[in-house]
Parts: sequence; C-alpha cells; structure tokens
Amino acid sequence: MDLKELYPAFKTASEAMAAIYDPVFAEYAEKYHLSRQEICILTAAPTFEPHPVSPDILNTRSPYTSPELYRAALKSLAAAGYMNPVAEDQFRITQHGLDVLKETLHAVYTSLAGIQSLSVTKMMDLASRLKELADACLKEPDPPGIWCIQHARRMDPGPGNPMMVRIDQFLSELVAFHEDAHLAAWRDYDCDGHAWDILTLLWVEREGSVEGINRALHRRGYTLAHTSAAIDHLIYKEWIKKSNHRVQITPLGNDIRHAAEMVTERFFLEPFRNFSGVELEHTLELVKQHRRGLRA
Repeated sequence: MDLKELYPAFKTASEAMAAIYDPVFAEYAEKYHLSRQEICILTAAPTFEPHPVSPDILNTRSPYTSPELYRAALKSLAAAGYMNPVAEDQFRITQHGLDVLKETLHAVYTSLAGIQSLSVTKMMDLASRLKELADACLKEPDPPGIWCIQHARRMDPGPGNPMMVRIDQFLSELVAFHEDAHLAAWRDYDCDGHAWDILTLLWVEREGSVEGINRALHRRGYTLAHTSAAIDHLIYKEWIKKSNHRVQITPLGNDIRHAAEMVTERFFLEPFRNFSGVELEHTLELVKQHRRGLRA
C-alpha cells in the first residue's frame, strides 16, 4: 500500500470527530465565559505537569501563534480564577479550573458515547490498531522527537471510556506525531514560527500583499508590524521577494518548503514501516469506514 495515504486519513477522521464535540466545547466555553483559545489552554494545562503553563511552553507545541496571544489568554484565565500565577509568565491550573475541565470533558465524552460509526467489534479493532501505531510513534528517536504526541497521550482518559473516545484519543495522538515530524523538519532553519507560517501560506497561494497575509493569519495574533518584519526576514533569506507591493515565493523558497514537506513525510512514516502492508491496509480501510460511518 501507499503509506502516504495514512496521514490524510487520520487527519480527516480526527477532524470529523472534532466536528461532533466542538459544539460541546463551545457550549461550555460560553457557560464559563471563556474564549475558545482559553478553554483549549485549560484542557492542555494538566498535560504539562509538573511544569507550569507559560507562553513559551505553549509556543513549543504551536510556534505559529504569538506568545503575546498566549500571555493574554493565561492572564485572563488567572483573573477569572481558572489559573494561578506562580512566577513571571508561569501559571498552574486551580481546583476551580480542574472542576470546570472535568465537567467539560465529561460532556465531550458523553457526546461521543452515543455514536457508533462501525460495528462494536470493528470499533474495538480500530481502537486497538490505532493505539499500536501511536505506541510505535512514541518510541521514535529525535529527530523527529515525540514532544507533541507525548503531551497528547497525557490526555488519554483510559481504557474504561467509550470506544469512540478511545478512537478519538489515538487519532489525536497520530495527528500530534505529524506535528512533531513537521516541527523537526524546519526547526534547524533560521526562521521563527510566524515567518514559516507566512512561507507556507505563500507556498500554497504563490503570492499576496503584506496586508492580505496579515489578515489571512490574523488568528495567530501577530500585528501588521510583526508580519512585515517576518516578511523582511524571508526576503533577506531570498525565500520570497516583493514586487509592486506584492509578495511572492521564490524558486529557492519553494524548494525549501517542499523539502521540509518531504522530510515531514519521511519522519512521520518511519514508525509505520515496521508494520506489514496487510496490517496497514486493514487499518486504513477501517479508518475510512469509520469516517463514512460518522458522515452517515
């Protein structure tokens, strides 16, 4: 089989499951007056123990988001009593925060419990196969490293939960390992997360204006000045060029971004090479059936 089919199947199945429980997160975020980013940070906070949560540690997982956006969210959570500041830019979840998190996750798991995408036997088989693949990823050396998937595994609610929750957990872990692979693919370049995000956008779109790029990435929390500085850095590296107020990716920039995608793929697929083609083909087919079952 073509191993390249695995990640797109994992990602689309994971996104399909997220579409089921995202409204539950939104409901509880509204109930407790939290933004979506704040409830996501609250959910992730216990996975960093024994370390406190900080903009730096959140930026490790997602370096494409402004540390200032993380800092503002953490301060807002602290002001509302969900987090407790323990040092400069460092926070720990409070008991109140844990109580809200447990209530929210219970509702999320309940939303999944009543759904059956496959027969019970097939769902158990799929969960078992996905866990085997995720376990193999957790044994990988650095590079690519396993920081993201390790923290995703800490979200595992355990084997006593509904099978749909287990399937979602292991799909999330496999998607997190792809993040590990991609971070490893570009982390040695002289480039920060925002600049890399801009390069990726131009790799897809080919060109754009500075203002348009900033609008397209506004959710990351960077100002127009930050975006302009990142673009200037990419121009200095000759990865992009500016002409008549338009920014375009250069052949060198295209090659750099394409090479990183190839390295990402190589890192991600390495642990799966220890499984037989028959095993992986069966797993892929179950993932596709699961996705179709969710759609139905």
